[in-house]
Amino acid sequence: MSNVTSNIFYEIAGNYTGNNHTNNQKKTGEKKESDFKIIRFTILRGEVFKAWDSNGLADPKVLVYLLKEKKDGEESKKLLFKTNVCKKTLNPNFQFSEMYKIPLKANNIIVELWDDDLVMDDFIGSCKIHINFNDTPEAHNLILHDKEKHAQGNVMMMMQKVDKNGHNLLNVKN
Repeated sequence: MSNVTSNIFYEIAGNYTGNNHTNNQKKTGEKKESDFKIIRFTILRGEVFKAWDSNGLADPKVLVYLLKEKKDGEESKKLLFKTNVCKKTLNPNFQFSEMYKIPLKANNIIVELWDDDLVMDDFIGSCKIHINFNDTPEAHNLILHDKEKHAQGNVMMMMQKVDKNGHNLLNVKN
């Protein structure tokens, strides 16, 4: 994937806390390395099922949110990343990849597809997906639904646990 954006390492910790912190870690809010895994998220391509702009096309982009459970049992979402906008197409080729340090307590992400507009973006569809913390890479062809549960598009996405240098853990030899 030569057109994939450079692998940039981000830490998305939010207010997650681990179960096994020392007293000092609890006071300072420090997280242990074992409380996180590094996941490479790759958004390859997509399809928008209908035109959203007057030219018969769309300007799609993908936003991915990390879900975290609040104390009251509700979930809140925090923006993890967004892709570039693919102008004037119903078949975007995103070729976007980045790595994030994800708390083990985060189990799900929301993938949203939007039509980028000057004044106000149009929501196309979304879906919720479980985060894989296993060594085996996962590819997903996600069908994204609008608020009325109608399929509006799809996104091809991959998730893979990697080491701190971004290497596939299945290829690392001890």
